[in-house]
Amino acid sequence: VLSRERTALLRSRPVEIEACTAEKSDLIGRLSAAERRRAEVVNRLALHVGRPAAEVTLSLLAQSAPEPQSDQLRRARSQLIGLMARIREENRRSEDLCRHIGELLRAAYGVVKGLAANGFVYQRGGRLERARLHGKLVCDEI
Repeated sequence: VLSRERTALLRSRPVEIEACTAEKSDLIGRLSAAERRRAEVVNRLALHVGRPAAEVTLSLLAQSAPEPQSDQLRRARSQLIGLMARIREENRRSEDLCRHIGELLRAAYGVVKGLAANGFVYQRGGRLERARLHGKLVCDEI
C-alpha cells in the first residue's frame, strides 16, 4: 500500500492517493485490534513467567522456549524487525516526497503571485515599459 501510495503521489493521481489512504486506514484499524490482542497475550505471558509485561519480548521467550518453538520465535523476531525497518523507510520516503511537493507548490504560488503584481514588462531588445496589465514577461519565446 505504501509503495502504491508513493507511486500515486509521484504521478499526482488524487483518486489513487485517496484509495491508498482508505486502505491504510483499514489496515491501521486491523493493526490496532491485533495490537490489543498482542498486549493481552503479553500480559498473560508476563504473569506466567513472573516478569513485568515490558520485559516479555520475543528474545526472552525464544531463550526459554524448547525447540522448534525457540527457532520459530527467533525467525518471527527477525521478520518483524525487517518489516518495521521497511515500513519506516517507506514512511520516510513518503514524508520526503510530500515535503518536496509542498516546496514545489509554495514556489509555484510565488511565481503566480509575482505574475499578478503590478510592475514593468520586459520587452524584446531590453526595453522596459510600464505594464498596463498585471504580470511580467521575461521572454516572448520558448
